Amino acid sequence: MKRSAHIIGFAIALSLSGCGREDTPRGPGLPGAADGWNLVLISVDTVRADRLGAYGYALRPTSPNIDALLASGVNFERAVAPRALTWPSMASVLTGLYPSGHGLISNGYEFSDTTTTLPKILGSAGYQTGAVLSNMCQANHQGWKSFKCTGGNDTRVNRVAKQWIDGIEDGRPFFLWAHYFGAHAPYYNGGIVARRVLDKYYEGPIAAKKNALNRVMREGIQLSEGDLKQLDAVYDAAVMGTDQFVGELLEYLREAGRLENTLIVFVADHGEDLYQHNGYLYHACSVYQSSLHVPLGFAAPGLLPAEGRVSQTVELTDVLPTILELLALEAEGELHGSSLVPYLERPEAGGEGKPAFSEYDDTRIRTVQVGEWKLVDNPDGVLPICFAGVPEDFYPIAEVELYNLREDPGETTNLASEHPEKVAEMRELIRQRFESLSRNIEQQEIPEELKKELEALGYVAN
Repeated sequence: MKRSAHIIGFAIALSLSGCGREDTPRGPGLPGAADGWNLVLISVDTVRADRLGAYGYALRPTSPNIDALLASGVNFERAVAPRALTWPSMASVLTGLYPSGHGLISNGYEFSDTTTTLPKILGSAGYQTGAVLSNMCQANHQGWKSFKCTGGNDTRVNRVAKQWIDGIEDGRPFFLWAHYFGAHAPYYNGGIVARRVLDKYYEGPIAAKKNALNRVMREGIQLSEGDLKQLDAVYDAAVMGTDQFVGELLEYLREAGRLENTLIVFVADHGEDLYQHNGYLYHACSVYQSSLHVPLGFAAPGLLPAEGRVSQTVELTDVLPTILELLALEAEGELHGSSLVPYLERPEAGGEGKPAFSEYDDTRIRTVQVGEWKLVDNPDGVLPICFAGVPEDFYPIAEVELYNLREDPGETTNLASEHPEKVAEMRELIRQRFESLSRNIEQQEIPEELKKELEALGYVAN
């Protein structure tokens, strides 16, 4: 049964109702595969799960539209990004592979022509495919029939997305990917709502300007309590602005009658470190939950249950196999992720979920989460390559870090020396997982033009 959606202001209340973990008990089953349904993938840059109301954030109303969307379907409370960097992480969403599998270990890399991607699969199945991104301009090589990069302009994302959908023939299924960049430093979207949350009398090193934020990190500037409050406010303002853009797109879909027979997937590429760990600002080199814990939700009218919450650990590599099962499609070749449909059928099912892994650059740094435990494994004791130019003592990192996320969600106390058996157990999980996977990493030369684009968006091109 299909139901209409309703919007009150920007806060969207979608009445959306209900592929797999072998260890998760199956429920009575979904109403049926959504054969021929539309797919809308909404991704947001640099949005921490713990700064959204849906994940318990209450200091400021950062996300009324995103919260409503997540409540309208099934919200995954413990989703883990495979890499705290946009392009590797989103490439995992679009391939079902870890970065070492698809080969895009950093921004600026490109897929090989033989890589199977979600737009290629859906395009072959008759879908009209279109991407409108305010970042990741190199993503046009994934098999999109229509592609537009707006260079950090989120307003244009919505304008172009609306125009593209308006041009879709009635009855033809479509796949739209919309990506919003403005919560990324220097937090462009904060300008939309900054006056509501920022201290107008503040004078200090924190400002929503690229050079100001870069100077804070690269010089290791010590921030006062007032500086940190301003940093939090600047970031929250940017999340609020992004939420408004998401709300506008969802309202357009409702008004255009496009929500029925449409599966909506919402995800962030990564989060953001805001000086919580060794004075680190940004995300690219982070090994902590502030940058790895991301929001993830699935919503579809009449297909998925509303207000579902899944407490098990899952990975962004699971998104593609889940979408394919829901859309009654199949992928060829090996996938590192697995379908989440059993959780969509029974969001309340118990268990801790499978181990969730993350990787970093071309180093051997990896993390794994199993239930309440999290291991950071850096056997060579080296810094990720994106720290080039940062003072040597700025970001100390241990060869191994072990945290109990239930008792220590901020990852402040390294328990590795107290639990050597747990360290050995989790290191073995990393070894088994990645030794069994084929590595597809090949050093690529990033074109100078693309390097300039990345740098203009606040990235350091490696």
